[in-house]
Parts: sequence; C-alpha cells; structure tokens
Amino acid sequence: MFGEDYFKTRKRLSDVVQRVVELAKETGSEDELLTKKGVISELNNPFLFVVCGEVNAGKSSMLNGLVGQGMCNTNVLPETDRVRLYRYGKDDRDKALNPHLTECFRSVDFLMNFNLVDTPGINSSVKGNQSITHRFFPVSDLIFWVFSASNPWSASTWDLISKQDEEMLGKSICVIQQSDLHDKKDLEILLDHIRDLSEKRIGKVLPIYPISGMLALKAKRENLQSDTVWRDSGYTALEQHISNVVRSSSARREVLVRVIDAVGAVLRNIEDMIELRSRLLRENEGFLREIELEVDEERRKHSSNFGVNFTGIRKVFVSQGDQIVMLMYRKMNIFWSIKSLFAGENLPKEIEMSLIDSLQSALEQQASDHGVNLIDACRAHWETIRPRVMERLTLKLKGFNDESGGFSDAHERFVKSIRRGARQAVVNLKIRGGLDMKLTQRRDYLKSWLYVCLLLLLAAGVTGSLNIAPYPYLPLALLAGSATGLAAFAFRARATRNEIIAVFNEKLHDAQLGFADSLANDYRAGIRNFYIEYGGMLEGVRRQIANAKIEQQPNHEQWNVLFFELKEIKEISEGKKSLGIMTRCYASRNDIITEDFFVKLNVKSDEISYNE
Repeated sequence: MFGEDYFKTRKRLSDVVQRVVELAKETGSEDELLTKKGVISELNNPFLFVVCGEVNAGKSSMLNGLVGQGMCNTNVLPETDRVRLYRYGKDDRDKALNPHLTECFRSVDFLMNFNLVDTPGINSSVKGNQSITHRFFPVSDLIFWVFSASNPWSASTWDLISKQDEEMLGKSICVIQQSDLHDKKDLEILLDHIRDLSEKRIGKVLPIYPISGMLALKAKRENLQSDTVWRDSGYTALEQHISNVVRSSSARREVLVRVIDAVGAVLRNIEDMIELRSRLLRENEGFLREIELEVDEERRKHSSNFGVNFTGIRKVFVSQGDQIVMLMYRKMNIFWSIKSLFAGENLPKEIEMSLIDSLQSALEQQASDHGVNLIDACRAHWETIRPRVMERLTLKLKGFNDESGGFSDAHERFVKSIRRGARQAVVNLKIRGGLDMKLTQRRDYLKSWLYVCLLLLLAAGVTGSLNIAPYPYLPLALLAGSATGLAAFAFRARATRNEIIAVFNEKLHDAQLGFADSLANDYRAGIRNFYIEYGGMLEGVRRQIANAKIEQQPNHEQWNVLFFELKEIKEISEGKKSLGIMTRCYASRNDIITEDFFVKLNVKSDEISYNE
C-alpha cells in the first residue's frame, strides 16, 4: 500500500471525526465545524494522479501495472479517445459527462484512495481533450509524463511539459514505458539522454522511472512481487516515489491540521457542554440535599415534640397503675387468696396484661391524632417543595394524595409502633418477674399456715370422736388452736397483701420516668419511619439525577479517549513536517467540483460525485 502510514493516520482521524460527531449529538454540542464544512469529505478525498503522453506511449498499461488489474483497455490502436476519470464504485460502470470526459467507476481497492485520470494522446486529433486534461493539473497530486522507450523524445509531450509552471513541474515525473525491451546498458544510455533533454527543455531534471507495465501487471496477478518479474518491471522505485508523495504532501498535512483543529474545537464545545451538565448535576444534587434536609428538619421538629403531643403520659401511667392496684386489692383478699392456693391463678401475668391493655388503649388515640397531624404537616411541606422541584428539574410531580396514597398505611404503622412501644415499655419494667416471686412466696407461706390450721381442725375432730382418755379437753384445745391459726392466717394474708401492693405501687411510681423515656424512643423511631416513607416520595427526583449521572459518565470517558487520541494524531501529523519534499498550495478535491469548472468542461456539477 502506497503511503500506508499516512492512510492509517487519515483513517484513524476519520474515525475520530465520526465519533466526535456522534458524541456532539449525544451531548447536544455544536458540531457545525465538522458537519457543515465538508470536513469529512475533504479529509477522505482520494489522491489524484494524471497520466499524460502521446498515443500508444503505454499510459493505460502503466496504470494497469500500478493497479494490478486490467482496468484500462490496451491495444496497438488507440483505446483512449477521451479523458477517463477512474474512481471507486461498487459496480463497474461508465458515465459520460460530456463528449470529452467519461467517469469510470470500478470496484478496485486501489481507487478507494487514488483517483486516476487517463488522458488520450497529447498528439490526439480530438479537440477539447487537452483542455479538459489541463483542468485536472492544478488539483492533481502527481502528474505522470509517459514516454515509450522506443521514442522518449516525443516533441509534443516535451512541448507540453515545457509550458508548465514550477508548481506543476514540482509534482511531475517521467515514466519510460516498455523499458524491458532494452538491456541494462542501452537503458542507462537512454536515461542519460532523457536527463539531458529534460535539462535543456525545462531547466531541471525530472524524476525518471523506467518501467514495464506489462511485467508489473503479470507480477501482481500471479503474486510474483518477490520474483525477478517484479524486479524487472521497475515498479519498486516508482511506487516508492508515490509513497513519498503521499507521506510528504504538505497539502494533505494541511488538511489533516485543519481537520484536527476543527475536531479540537468541537471537542472543546463538548467539554464545555459536559462541564455545564456536570455543574447542573452538582447544583441539582445540592438542591436535592437541601430538600432532604428540609424533610429531616421536619422530622426532628416532630420528634422533639413528644412531650407536647403526648402530654400527661406520666399521669396516664399513674392513673392506669392505680387501677391495677385496685385490681390487686380485689384479687388478693381473703376469699381470692384462699382460692388462688388451689386454683393456680397467674395473677402477675394478669396484672401485666391488664396494665399493657389499659396503657395501649389510653395512648392509641393520642398516637392516632398525632399521626393525622403528621400527614397534614407532610402535605403542607410537599406543597411547598413540589413547585420548586418542578421548576428546577422540569420534572412533573403529582399532588400529595396521588403520590402518597393519603399515607393511610403510614398512619396505621405509626399507631401500631406506639402500641408496640407501650407494650415493650411495660415489659421492660419487669413487673411480672418481681411480682411473681413475691406472690409465690406469699402463696407458699399462706398454704403452709392453712395446712397447719386444717391439721389442727382434723385432729380435733378425730380426738373428739374417739373420746380419748385421760385427755377429755384435748379436742377443744385443738379446735381452739385451729381457730386461732385461721385468725392469724387472715391477718397474715392481709398484711402480706398490703406489703406486696405497697412495694408494687412504689415500683410503679419509680417506673414512670423509665416508661416515658422508653416510649419516647419508640415514638422517635415511628416518626423516623414515617418520614422515611415521606422522603420516598422524592425517589423520582433521586432517580432522575442518578440516571443523568450514569448517562454523563460514558460521555466524559469517551471525551477523554477522543482527546488523547486526537492529541496523538496531532503529534504524528506534526512529526511529518520534517519529511516535506513537495511544498505547494493545495487545491482540494472540492475545488474541482465547482460550477465554474464544469461550465468550462460543459458538464453540470450535479452530474458527478466524488463520494459514490
């Protein structure tokens, strides 16, 4: 491949251009520098080679050897009667643009990077051919002046060469066709004569390459590039010259520089847009944090109002405790005390459950009322933040009831949390354990005392019925002891009851503060869970910002990749400046495609396209 390093750089830059255009569209950045100035088409313009010479000088044969295919017809008789512009096309076809110019499309890979102009003989009798040929000179990259080895002194060809200015001569080379017909010694003499002729006619010696198009075509067709056939064709030196032209073209480097500069400018636009979006994202994140702080402040405000919203909680506790004490008095009288000795009643559990039920009932209404207040507070707050969010983020938010469903579930969960809190607060007091121990001790004591009384009574009955002598008064004594024991039993039952109730009442009094503190913690937890659900109404806002960040990240990463890749391409391009051989002003391919040019050719500009 001729100038492979250049085409790799160009292809790489072209890929960068396409990716930058895509990134610009994704980010909403301006890309006019790349899309509206033909930057891409200018970058990918093929090189243009013009081939001139007399009739049957071997121009078509030289091109076939260069391409490696029988693209151009060759014959002893003139085959080229008009100017033929060879370009790449998926389908082979010819398109006559006017009586003197034909556009020839061929599916030849070589033509993807090189356009070829095969001209009729300079000495052709067809008028208009030379005029069209001259139109291609200014926009060409390389002009081949082809001579037959049998007649390299063609006067018409040298006359035309001598009329060219320095710019045209700077991109001209001489090609001696059919050089294989001469031996090496004769060929060297021939080349010396041509150099002398060149010096005399134009004042400088043009690069001269003796070749054989026929041998080159044979070598490429039969894959004989390493064979003597290829070496004898002379195309190695010729193709090296073409590669040098491709690599050293200052005009093409200028195109690369223009495209690199344009891509760099678009990348800066993209960078500005990415930075703008990043800044907006940061601002939106800050805005969301402010809203969330407002929600948290609402939560703290309500959490701190436990004492206000649950006023008299200690009084409620004491009041319910007094009722439990009255229950204990009823459950621990003589009758129930004796019954409990045999019925196995679980008075501590009953007392605890009764206290729990009474406290839950007393607190539930307060919790329900406060839950309603919480909903009203959230609704009022939502109506303040909703328009701000919609204005700032262009995000549509529903009304409070539509978004929250009225918070009926949250209200119910809040009330249940207070009920659970009241129950756990009572359990944490450990009333049941201490009371159970004391009642068990009391029951065992009273049961033992009662058993003694019953034994005395039983003994009195037995001894009385048996009339045992000499103790006639023994039954009466036993009966009196039993009666005295029962009296003492009743006294001890009352005394132990009062002792237990007194201790229980004191413990209840001491537990007021602990109960309130424990319930306050549960209240705050309920408030926190309530506001977590309220904060969930902002999930759409969070998701939008998160998605924007996710979408932004690949763009930023892609920008970094493109930036460093463009930087590397620029360094490669700047390094080529030291290799410059040809220094001329470049007329781009787009300069050919002008109305003025085709008017002079008698062709309309819309009849030809360079990107088919």
